Amino acid sequence: MTNSMFWNEVIGWALTGLAVIGFCNLVRVSIRLWNEDLHTDNDIRNDLRRDKTPKQSRRLAKAQKKALKAATKRAKA
Repeated sequence: MTNSMFWNEVIGWALTGLAVIGFCNLVRVSIRLWNEDLHTDNDIRNDLRRDKTPKQSRRLAKAQKKALKAATKRAKA
């Protein structure tokens, strides 16, 4: 084996390794994005599920619902 054939082989294996690492990162990021909940700021159900203090979040949801009802009533009038 000549010197240039050896370095071609080394470069080939290095590029293959980089391609495998890049593919693994792409899969990892894709899985992370797939599992992430994409929700809006006013999504009450996700707030209730994620909040550590459920009593406080229930009060918040109730207040938001009451405010929405009042705003709807004002808009109709």
